[in-house]
Amino acid sequence: MSATALSRAEAERGSGARNDAWLGLVLAAPIVATMIGLVIWPVIATMWQSLHRVDPMQAGTPFVGLSNYTALFTDKNALTAWANTLFYVVLAVTLETVGGVAAAVLLNRLTIGRRWLLAIVILPWALPGVVNAIVWQWIYNPSHGLLNGLLTAIGFDFDRHVWFNDRSSALILVTVVHVWRTMPLTVVIVLAALQSIPKDIYEAARIDGANRFQLFRMMTLPLIRSGLAIALAQSTVTAFNLFDEVWILAGSSLDTRSILVQVYLEAFQNLRFSRGMALSVLVMFISLAVSLVFVSRVYRETRLD
Repeated sequence: MSATALSRAEAERGSGARNDAWLGLVLAAPIVATMIGLVIWPVIATMWQSLHRVDPMQAGTPFVGLSNYTALFTDKNALTAWANTLFYVVLAVTLETVGGVAAAVLLNRLTIGRRWLLAIVILPWALPGVVNAIVWQWIYNPSHGLLNGLLTAIGFDFDRHVWFNDRSSALILVTVVHVWRTMPLTVVIVLAALQSIPKDIYEAARIDGANRFQLFRMMTLPLIRSGLAIALAQSTVTAFNLFDEVWILAGSSLDTRSILVQVYLEAFQNLRFSRGMALSVLVMFISLAVSLVFVSRVYRETRLD
């Protein structure tokens, strides 16, 4: 091939690459514009306004620096909400991880009716959180609730027992409702990771004498680490942003108040918008930090060196 033909071919390839690049930019532009308008710009505006005093009961919006943030560290209500949220996160993530892995392993072993059982498992996650919380509100009802009825029927003295009068039981019951709604997503993620494992390696391990516990500990868990990390990330972030279940089951009670309920009360009940924005920014940064930890773990486990 002559030098002229080679240069022409290279020019055509370069032109084609530039056209593809421009096409990619054009197709991505609506998504980028939407993200800037609906996510990035509101976040920047919220962070900037959290550095000001935004209060409809006081004139002006003077710059106050980090005073809204420092005030949150001395606010007893905010500190209690953080403590409640930490309890929700630890208990919910533990229950979702253990229960989700167990349910996924059982579903993975089924050969008949797996699709229908998986559809039933996903149903709580598919329903709105408000609907799930209302259903469980009926279950916890002290006068005609299912929980008291079952406990009374088997001989326990729980007739007209009010579960939300005790802080410890109230925190646990709210967490149970949250786990009921969000654990199906963990099940789906872990099940997908399990189904990606080749069957041949299990057969080879059985030939070498490995039992079921050894197969699970030495082979299954390491091979589903990336999927498990994604499940942990979503369950942790979701628990940090717990709102629907807390608000419907217990309202603004300080005993069960989550940090997002505290954000709502600060902004729309106390009308301290700037402090509510500062609290929401803290929640956002903590959620991002947790997500980055798990995502970086997934990257380390799945990258090809």
